[in-house]
Amino acid sequence: MITRQMTFLIPPYGTATLTLPELVTPEVFARLDSVIGRVLGESRQGLGDAVAPEPGSVEFDSWLIQRH
Repeated sequence: MITRQMTFLIPPYGTATLTLPELVTPEVFARLDSVIGRVLGESRQGLGDAVAPEPGSVEFDSWLIQRH
């Protein structure tokens, strides 16, 4: 089976890599979208009162990472 990977830069934390099956159909992407949204939502709830970083802060951190 051939796999495909999608790697996402998550400044300043590094990267996240998603491995997909060889056959990627619109249905696979729809299911993936649903599952990722649900899992991330559950993870956010588990953080309790933690506050998400401001978008400007995330962008600034990405600039710092690119400079290194």
